[in-house]
This record gives sequence, structure tokens and C-alpha cells, in this order.
Amino acid sequence: MDQLIDFSALIIQGINFAIVAYVLRRFLFIPYMRMIDEETKKRKELEEQIAKASHIVENAHAQADNIIDQAKVDARMTALEIVNLAHKDAKNITDKAQVDADMARTKWFADIANGRESFQKEMEAKVLYVALALNKKIFGKSSEAHEEFLAKQDHHL
Repeated sequence: MDQLIDFSALIIQGINFAIVAYVLRRFLFIPYMRMIDEETKKRKELEEQIAKASHIVENAHAQADNIIDQAKVDARMTALEIVNLAHKDAKNITDKAQVDADMARTKWFADIANGRESFQKEMEAKVLYVALALNKKIFGKSSEAHEEFLAKQDHHL
């Protein structure tokens, strides 16, 4: 113990430290650093993939919004077309009903006119028949023409 520092023990401890440092560096520190580098690379790749996926999702949302907006526009246009077609159909039906009503009214007026005309002819014939029958009673004689006419009128009445 006469020396304060034992150089042989110091050299052995230095060699032990160098061996432990080499072993730790070789078998622990370098593989650990490699593993950390690989994990960092994987993390960066995952972050890039997440960013790409996020961008794809944003694009998909934008496309979906565009599709929905276009569908709304198409639906409005289709609804307007349907309404316009319904108005046209209603107008056509109304016009056809008006034409049918006008034709029925015209036929009705023609039927009334024909009825009046036939009624007037029938009344004229009856008046003439009554006049001839009255003439025969009053004057007591009739001609052959009167007799034929009265016979015809008897068959018609």
C-alpha cells in the first residue's frame, strides 16, 4: 500500500472497461441503434402512408360531395321535367276535354235543331190533316187528293 494508485489494477480495470464497452457496443448499442433506425424508417413510412391515405380520403370526400351535388342538380332538373310534362299533359287533357265538350255541344244543338225541324214538319202535317178533316166535316165533300192525303197521314200517325 505504499503506492496510492495500483497501476496494474488500473490497467486491468481499463482492459475490463474496454472489453465491457466493446461487448456492449457490439452486441447491445449497435443492434439497438439499428433497431431504432429501422423503427424510425417504419414510422416515417407509416406517416407517409397515413398522409397518402388521408389525401385519398379527402379526395374521395370531395368526389362524393361533387357526386351528391350533381345528383341534386340532376334530381331538380328531372323534377322540373316531370312537372313540365305534367303541365303539358294537363293542358292536352284540358284541350281535348274542351274539344270533346264543343263537339258534344255542337251535336246537341244539331240534335235539337233536327228535333225542332222534325217536330215542325210533324206539326205542319197534323195541322194540315186536322184542317182537311175539318174542311170535310164542314163542307161535307172532299176530293180524291184529300182522301189520299188523309189516308197517308193516318198511316204516319
